[in-house]
Amino acid sequence: MSGIVAVELTKMWSAQAGLRPITFTVESGELVVVRGRSGSGKSTLLALVAGLCVPDAGSLSVDGVVPSFDMPWTDVAFVPQALALAVELSVRENISDAAPLVSDAHLHEMMERLDLHEFAGRCIDEISMGQQQRAAVARACNASPRVLLVDEPTSFQDGHHATAVIAELARLAREGAAVLVATHDDAVVRAADRILELADDVR
Repeated sequence: MSGIVAVELTKMWSAQAGLRPITFTVESGELVVVRGRSGSGKSTLLALVAGLCVPDAGSLSVDGVVPSFDMPWTDVAFVPQALALAVELSVRENISDAAPLVSDAHLHEMMERLDLHEFAGRCIDEISMGQQQRAAVARACNASPRVLLVDEPTSFQDGHHATAVIAELARLAREGAAVLVATHDDAVVRAADRILELADDVR
């Protein structure tokens, strides 16, 4: 199947922290929220799907292949909590860098939807954390990935801008992406097609 398939996927960093065995799928066209207590493995799960670390046990595939760190963003795009924007580039350059062939009109529309158009020419260190977070979301969505992974995408947003971010994630899912979001935000949870609860008990 297309999307994400995990079977008894496990990655423990210590006896208390990490991802305990979990089996799940995220199909193309779905927005799935993953939630759980601190230490339950939400960020670890996203890192595994992004190919940034390898599991201790179990199996994982993204569109039928084992994920790796060098997957193109058109396959898997990732918005980590650290955002990982290029400080030497402007907001517009950060967003367009992930998909340089996207039309200017498409790029402008996305920046307008995420209220970034007024800051397009500014460098990353010249904008707020909320604006940086929306730029990171825009960069990932602009690549039109088959799989989108997002870690706490509304943590720096006020209500209006959180709504815009959630709408962008939902739009990408409607267009056929498999979207997996780690969040504590009830507004994101309400927008999800399904919820994936992570266990935090020691097994």
